[in-house]
Amino acid sequence: VPLSIRGAHWHKAPEWPLLQPFWLGGAIGGDDYAKAIQCAKVNLGLLSKGNRDLHTTRSLEVPAVGGLLCAERTSEHEAMYAEGHEAVFWRSVDECASQCHALLAHDAHRRAMALAGQQRLQRNGNMNERVLQHILDEVAS
Repeated sequence: VPLSIRGAHWHKAPEWPLLQPFWLGGAIGGDDYAKAIQCAKVNLGLLSKGNRDLHTTRSLEVPAVGGLLCAERTSEHEAMYAEGHEAVFWRSVDECASQCHALLAHDAHRRAMALAGQQRLQRNGNMNERVLQHILDEVAS
């Protein structure tokens, strides 16, 4: 699978010698971060086993800016998005690679899935503005 990696701490990974050729540099933010997600054909959603994550902010950020999320299969990811329609999920490295190859071979399907994921995120109400409004409404009542 063609791969590009960004981030500050990949050099600490035991797999660094294998990952280093794909590493494009440290973390990026703001508009550059959004553009990187939008330009990627598939965005991997990796979870921290140490934190026992079932989703991360990237699980929301990728669809929010129109990217396609390909993430580890968890109960929270499955509750957020319809698998195969709004995002894709995997349990193993082989399943992840298979999902990515299939997505890379079908541009129209991939773009439609990214749009559906973005629309689902908006319907779910997980956007910061809606969450903040809910907090303000609770404080005011």
